[in-house]
Amino acid sequence: MHWKTTLNAILKAHNKAAATGGKAVSFATQEARRDLLERGFKELRALGYKLPDVRGFKERHMTALGHAWEAKGLSASSIQNRISIFRTFSEWIGKTGMIRGSEHYVKHAKSVERHLVTQVDKTWSGQKKTLTEKLEAIQKQDKFVALQLELQRAFGLRMKEAALLKPHMADKGNYLAVNWGTKGGRDRTVPIQTDYQRDVLTRAKLSLEQPNSSMVPKNYNFRQWKNHYYYVCHQAGISRKDGITSHGLRHERLNEIYQEITGTLSPVKGSSDEIQPHLHTIARQEIAEVAGHSRETIAGAYVGKGSK
Repeated sequence: MHWKTTLNAILKAHNKAAATGGKAVSFATQEARRDLLERGFKELRALGYKLPDVRGFKERHMTALGHAWEAKGLSASSIQNRISIFRTFSEWIGKTGMIRGSEHYVKHAKSVERHLVTQVDKTWSGQKKTLTEKLEAIQKQDKFVALQLELQRAFGLRMKEAALLKPHMADKGNYLAVNWGTKGGRDRTVPIQTDYQRDVLTRAKLSLEQPNSSMVPKNYNFRQWKNHYYYVCHQAGISRKDGITSHGLRHERLNEIYQEITGTLSPVKGSSDEIQPHLHTIARQEIAEVAGHSRETIAGAYVGKGSK
């Protein structure tokens, strides 16, 4: 029996349900689970664990994967998310409770410690880089990758949100409706306040033949586009190894909002100015809303700790 056959059978039986039972999860969540499980079992084979039947998955396999992800330098949130999906999978195959906390599957517990307050400036400007210096080369290779990078920079979007955005439908005049590809299905609105935002959105609309089209070219599905997108970015020197990521453009816009509201640089950018507490709070609330988070405290992950 081939491992993919048993995995597909298990996914067909369980993948629509939430981890805690109850209502069905979104199609995007189902796809994310499938993708991570398939990649995980392929990694296990590469590590020497050739499971013919994925129902033979045991805790030692989780340990092998956790150590491999840690060695690759994946972020704490990425490792935790992957382990969580394998924990859900273990429940599907009748092994509830087998997968413990994430710290049990890495060599160093700090590898899975998430920090809600960033200590590192992840903006491009913090690395003395700008999107402008990269755009010309990227536009020659793929105009849609270039436009999506600009959408992330202009509106603080995630990569998936920029790719699945339908510009004609999202443009509401004085705000952008972000209703596609959002994390947890949490739709939001982002104010259109600058000439750059309007220019990027206009060019995004002009790039499309149909008003109901997303920014993913019609010959790609999202998974194929994601791989292509990151390949183009990597070729252009946009990767963790290079010190800048496309997600850093989201950080750039959110830090920019902080400065617009408070009149000073954000804490993570090393502001030496005294920030008025009420302006700091307003800025954090606005950043959380623009970023699509339900908690104001998450703003610290983008701009740092700041005023008490």
